[in-house]
Amino acid sequence: MNKDLVVRKVEEYSKGSVSLFDGGHDWWHLHRVRNIALNIQSAEGYGDGFLIEISALLHDIDDKKFRNGSASCAEEKISSLLKELNVDENIISEVVFINKNISFSSKTQPSCKSTELMIVQDADRLDAIGAIGVARAFNYGGFINNPVYDPSGQFPSTVGHFYDKLLKLKGLINTETGRRLANERHEYLEAFLRQFYIEWEFAMQR
Repeated sequence: MNKDLVVRKVEEYSKGSVSLFDGGHDWWHLHRVRNIALNIQSAEGYGDGFLIEISALLHDIDDKKFRNGSASCAEEKISSLLKELNVDENIISEVVFINKNISFSSKTQPSCKSTELMIVQDADRLDAIGAIGVARAFNYGGFINNPVYDPSGQFPSTVGHFYDKLLKLKGLINTETGRRLANERHEYLEAFLRQFYIEWEFAMQR
C-alpha cells in the first residue's frame, strides 16, 4: 500500500463528496480538520498519523445534514474506496467507525473511543468554534434559511445554535492539546455574543 497515493486519492474523492455542501462544510473544512488533527497528534505524541489523516478527510461522507432524510451509505462508500486502494481491513473498519461516531450527536462513551477518533473528533469540534466556527455557523444558517436571531427563542436561529451546540463543545474535548486550543476559541464565541447583544439592543432602542 502506497500511503501517499492513498492520501491523494482520498483527497480527490473527498473534494467531490462535499461539492454540494454549504461553504462551511466544504473541502477547506476537511483540509482544516486534517491539519488540526495532525497537529494534535504531533503534540500529544500518539496515534496513527495515516489513519488520522484519511479519517479526517472522510469524516463528513454522507453527513446527515445533507442527505435529505435518506439512509447513510457512508460505510459502503468508504469501504469501496479504500479497498480499491488496497488499504488494510483493520484501517478501513476504524475509518468507518470514526465516520459513524464523530458527530456531536454521537453517544459513544469515552471508554469506547479509539485514540484516532478522539483526535479527529477534537479537530472537527475545534473547527466549529472560534472565528472560523462563527463564520461557519452563519454560513450554514443562511444555507438552511434560519434567522440570525430569534429573541423569543421559539424558532431555530444561528445565535440559538451557539447555545444548542457550540458553547458546549469546549467541555467535550478529548485531548489535552485540544482543550488548550479550545479555551481560546471558546472565549472568542463568548466575546462575539457579548458584542452581538450590545449591537442588537442598541438597534432595538426606539
